[in-house]
Amino acid sequence: MTLSKERKLHIPFERDGDLMDIGSYPHWLQDVVGTVRAARDRVRFHEVFSLMRDGRLAPRQLAAFFVNGWPVVEQFPKYMSMNLLKANGTNSSGEEKARRYLIRNIRVELNHVEHWVNWAEASGVPRRQLTDGDSPPAALALSHWCWKSSSADTLAASIAATNYAIEGVTGEWSADLCRSDVYEMGFPEAVRGRAMRWLRLHSSYDDKHPWEALDIVATILGQSPSTEQVRDVAAGIERSFRYFEMSLSCCLDA
Repeated sequence: MTLSKERKLHIPFERDGDLMDIGSYPHWLQDVVGTVRAARDRVRFHEVFSLMRDGRLAPRQLAAFFVNGWPVVEQFPKYMSMNLLKANGTNSSGEEKARRYLIRNIRVELNHVEHWVNWAEASGVPRRQLTDGDSPPAALALSHWCWKSSSADTLAASIAATNYAIEGVTGEWSADLCRSDVYEMGFPEAVRGRAMRWLRLHSSYDDKHPWEALDIVATILGQSPSTEQVRDVAAGIERSFRYFEMSLSCCLDA
């Protein structure tokens, strides 16, 4: 058997380390995560979040944050549903793991849609403005990309781009906003609980959830994926972060 043929063999991956330890995953996936770290940090530490925490976003900028983010929040259960159509549990253990994960979490994401509405309304942005608001094309790039990936890309690449990348970094910036009570205390006591529910759920729920997505990607592709498969996963994650950053920057330009 030639070396080129050996590289095409699927070498299964079965995690035996801690779910939330990057060292538990194949080296190729560790490399991907390291490669996209800078792009991830540009989202997590975007200026919009520090301004939001300190109550220094102008009303139009705050409204833009909720309106620009609405398409992704509202469509996220749909992204997962499209990926569920790709997951035939009889094909591989990775697809079965994806199927169970997606079925379990689609309803959770549906509930998060209403929590986003409550957060927006507590921030002075009514539901009608979310649904009828006008976002610049650059702000819509993230939702268009997630739809394209979920409808057309492979299961592994799309889960990496959505459930790992988007949810992972969202869990991080949500946790940052919840780390102190500065942002929370900016809301009147009567609406404080409803206003913070989306953030609190994501700061905890998304702590483990993206790692489960990463585990699915590793299980589907195994220890020795092709160069093309690795490239697709890395490029998809990078694109998600880049478009997320663009959407946030559009808020400051509002």
